Amino acid sequence: MKNEKALSTFMAKIAEAQTLLAELQAHVDDHMGASPEEINYGHVGSAGYMVEKLTELTDWALGRGEYAQ
Repeated sequence: MKNEKALSTFMAKIAEAQTLLAELQAHVDDHMGASPEEINYGHVGSAGYMVEKLTELTDWALGRGEYAQ
């Protein structure tokens, strides 16, 4: 197979992405480590920043928004 090394590297990157996604999912499921009693607008800003970056990445990956063709 001509692209065996590229395929192997690609699959390793996919595994890394899956690990990162699982870590983020766990962090979000845990309400970003914050309890309801301690929530303030700093937490709101952090959640907004996460959503902004995830939206940009999702739009890029799926060809939406500014990345639509």
